[in-house]
Amino acid sequence: MDQTQIDQELLIRVGYKNDEHTISWDVLKSLGDSLEALVQSVAKYNEQFAGKVNLENFKLDFSGFYDGSAVPAFRIAPQIQSSIFNDRHITKSIASEFDNLLQNIDKGNYQEISDRYKTDEAKNDIIKKVYDFTNSAGTIPVSIVKRSSKKDNKFTDVYKIRKLNKSIMDKLIIIDRDLDVADTMSSEITAFAKVRIKSRNGKTTKKTSELYQDKEATLSLKYDEIIVNDKIYELNFPIFFQLIKEGKGTILEQEQLDLFAAGLTLEQAKESLLDQFDHTYNRLNELSANQLSDHLKKVKSFYNLLVKQISN
Repeated sequence: MDQTQIDQELLIRVGYKNDEHTISWDVLKSLGDSLEALVQSVAKYNEQFAGKVNLENFKLDFSGFYDGSAVPAFRIAPQIQSSIFNDRHITKSIASEFDNLLQNIDKGNYQEISDRYKTDEAKNDIIKKVYDFTNSAGTIPVSIVKRSSKKDNKFTDVYKIRKLNKSIMDKLIIIDRDLDVADTMSSEITAFAKVRIKSRNGKTTKKTSELYQDKEATLSLKYDEIIVNDKIYELNFPIFFQLIKEGKGTILEQEQLDLFAAGLTLEQAKESLLDQFDHTYNRLNELSANQLSDHLKKVKSFYNLLVKQISN
């Protein structure tokens, strides 16, 4: 990222150039909290590294305060949490994506920000975090700046933080409206049922014992073995992945394995999921217990309980 460098130091001018060189604690805290939340959401929904990001490693440090007028500086904190995906290029990629988001905020391209993400969950979360960040200083103007003269603390504007109006945010938020059964009489309703089958005197009868309509049912994907990268993971028991349709995309998730994969199609999501399974299993077993957080220790135990053996 050429100019803003959130992974090194992001300079934010609060107020006008000739204002007093002070900033209230309420504004500074609001600005910092909303900025950190936005960076973490960008990391969470990064398509290239979906499921590979430890959000604890995308918390921010308050790294300095400069005259001219009030210019606090923030940066992504040095990694303090063990992660199975800790390559530096992940941070660089997410920093670059964040810079692209700031460019769109500067131009007021909020629809473009929303369109960048595939799922309704991602679109809504990012837009809400953009609203919080762009309005975090109230009526005080905010801009991203860079130092043009380190000696005299001279700064030039890079991006203006244009406030996202609430009425525009409300139009961008995607609302999932549940329909009443009465409203769907003339259309199809997807449902899942448990069926009891009885046989008496050679005659078979079926009786529905439990019925789940759309909003109550959970689609899942079952694997009895994992085949990926010319390897076969034989499992001690079948594993289920929750399947969620979000907008035009598909999400696959398994909480115990700490896996989250997304794709435009189910096949793309499955491919990402299997690659993550393979990488995560091997990476966790390369690391010793003292290199892992308590959460990752539990995840590693579950992987090793699940996998019976690996064959080619």
